[in-house]
Amino acid sequence: MNSMEWDSIRIFLAVAEHGSMSAAAQVVGMSQPTVSRQILALEERTGLHLFERSTSGLKLTPVGRQLLESAKDTALGAERFSRQVNGSSIEESGNVRLAVSELFGFHFLPDALAAFHRMHPLINVELIVSNEKVNLNKRDADISICQQKPEQPDLVVTYLMSRSLGFFAHESYIDDVGYPKTPDDIYRAPHSVIGFDNSNMYINEAEKSGRNLTKNQFTFRTDSYQMQLNLIQAQAGVAVTIAEVAKKTAGLIEMFEDIPLPNIAWWLVCHRDVQVNPRIHHLMVFLREWFQKQDEKL
Repeated sequence: MNSMEWDSIRIFLAVAEHGSMSAAAQVVGMSQPTVSRQILALEERTGLHLFERSTSGLKLTPVGRQLLESAKDTALGAERFSRQVNGSSIEESGNVRLAVSELFGFHFLPDALAAFHRMHPLINVELIVSNEKVNLNKRDADISICQQKPEQPDLVVTYLMSRSLGFFAHESYIDDVGYPKTPDDIYRAPHSVIGFDNSNMYINEAEKSGRNLTKNQFTFRTDSYQMQLNLIQAQAGVAVTIAEVAKKTAGLIEMFEDIPLPNIAWWLVCHRDVQVNPRIHHLMVFLREWFQKQDEKL
């Protein structure tokens, strides 16, 4: 397969999955006219009509749908080849891409990475700091640190650490609106609650303790722990957040310490095809041992 054929398959997949030339162009990193020309060239070369054009977008024709699964298999094979090539590298210098969420990256990771660099100065760490999920199958990253434990059989998953949650507010906020007598009071005026947007974790845990909450009871909604922490600091309201981080933040006080809340766990993940790569292996082992020692200090 030459590079032109592989580009055509990549573009065909992107258009099929996103339904427009412009969206596909963003995914494959090309201009919209280039994507359009590639699709037209593919149809001319194969003699097949692959897409139906309409005002609502592009849809696969019956023959296009037949080719879609083969194109997906080809893409998966290319991704597997890339992972295995990178995973088989014996170089102990070079880059490792590590994906972490905002709060973990800001508050727990810097000291660990500084120590790792002192031990492995020839390994460079590229950080992806985002609350969006990364696809390790597609090599979005070499290693991911995530809160939800992945279940895919082709991933190597290791427990990293856990931290407790707590109710927190700024002392000036409490001085202004008063100390709530019970957790239920924070959902009534004059209090404001900082909660999650897409995540239902807080609501689901509240249901286990007999409290029926809805997102409409949250004055501010964000899935970013870091943004929640910033809102607490700005005296915007009360939030359930990671206790260790909040206790290190000036002006924040913990409430209802006698009420049990779940711990938040993080998992260290890589694809099994790359775990033997020395650079990736060194960082995986170091992070696991580093955070194990941090847990032992608590």
